[in-house]
Amino acid sequence: MANYGSVSSVDFPIPYKIIEEANNHLIEKPQEEHEALLATLPLQPSGTPNFHPKQPFILYKGAWIAKSLVRGALAMEQHFKSRPTDLLLVTSPKSGTTWLKAMIFATLTRTSYPLDQHPLHTHNPHQCVTNLERVFSTGRRQIIEAIPSPRVFNSHLPYSVLPQTIIDSDCRIVYVWRDPKDVLISMWYFSGKIMGGADKIATFEEVYNSFCQGVNNYGPIWSHVLGYWEESKQRPEKILFLKYENILQEPVKHAKKLAHFIGCPYSEAEENQGVVEQIVELCSFGKLKNMDVNNNEIPSMSAHNISPSYFFRKGEAGDWKNHLTQEMTERLNTIIEEKFKGSGLMI
Repeated sequence: MANYGSVSSVDFPIPYKIIEEANNHLIEKPQEEHEALLATLPLQPSGTPNFHPKQPFILYKGAWIAKSLVRGALAMEQHFKSRPTDLLLVTSPKSGTTWLKAMIFATLTRTSYPLDQHPLHTHNPHQCVTNLERVFSTGRRQIIEAIPSPRVFNSHLPYSVLPQTIIDSDCRIVYVWRDPKDVLISMWYFSGKIMGGADKIATFEEVYNSFCQGVNNYGPIWSHVLGYWEESKQRPEKILFLKYENILQEPVKHAKKLAHFIGCPYSEAEENQGVVEQIVELCSFGKLKNMDVNNNEIPSMSAHNISPSYFFRKGEAGDWKNHLTQEMTERLNTIIEEKFKGSGLMI
């Protein structure tokens, strides 16, 4: 097992779970200072299925987000202090988050310990890189402050909901998007696992119709993607905009691109020694899924009680073909193409 030494003295990211365990005395009771505002926000339309367990979505700054996570976003806006060395991975849910968390964390820490002793062998990627709005919604903001730089986080928040301190700072953002049709399918299965069966949510047709209306967690998905796409064109030095399917097709190429953007490019010696390929293999879907730490049903996620195995289903592109009829496909494609019209983006 890797030796992390003093949590406050390292100069490379260490798993968030280690930080939390060393600073659990800093966990506070979640504040209720924003409840009056939350009570005024629109609830999701009647009859639309709820992807999020036990709480409906509310509309905040144009996005449908679970109430607890809006609470977290509001707390972030008030308390989060961005640092120039921060790195933020942003995705719409079910767009390769687990994979990219592993890839970024492994890339940043590749010289800190041997790859066969890497923390990814003992920690789920979500225990290595935490979700900001979740930890802020559960009273862990002081733990975030206790993390030594460089810090690496994840968020699903649309660009319009990001705290101003992130937008104004020199921190970097890696944004990954995925074919919305595959996002829908992955979301359907993932939510079904959490709820104890997909039939506990609604029929697939109801979920599909809701998705087409833009009512899904952190949706509409087209607004989520376009927000970061447009900003990445204006500030390419701040936002690296990637597509899930392209990374799948050329993982080594994108691993190099990612490393360069986040400030730790591979040296010529590393490339000659096959280090890039080793990182890609360590973070591959098959490798991660079969690790003991990820291949179990025991809830072990910091800040939200979800079994690690829930985050690993297929890790491939095009599974929507096994679920959507031709009519469904054409309808959703038409919606996305219309929303993307003039942006330069294509599904």
